Amino acid sequence: MAMKPVVNRLEEEYRGRVDFQALNIDEASSKEAMTKYRFVGQPQFVVVAPNGEVIASRNGIQTYDRLKADIETALAKR
Repeated sequence: MAMKPVVNRLEEEYRGRVDFQALNIDEASSKEAMTKYRFVGQPQFVVVAPNGEVIASRNGIQTYDRLKADIETALAKR
């Protein structure tokens, strides 16, 4: 829950430009994405550019500025 305010702020800031998805690791429907993005623990943040390139995969608590920079890098890959 420590990341919720950061993620909520980013979702609000990038509304309509970035698709935010949360996976429930206990659901079978999440297994494919967990394998694809090499899930190793919670929380994990994967930033993917529109072209499908993984820009960053970060584990643990992250700062707003770090995740924002990753998102900006992804958006620049259009």
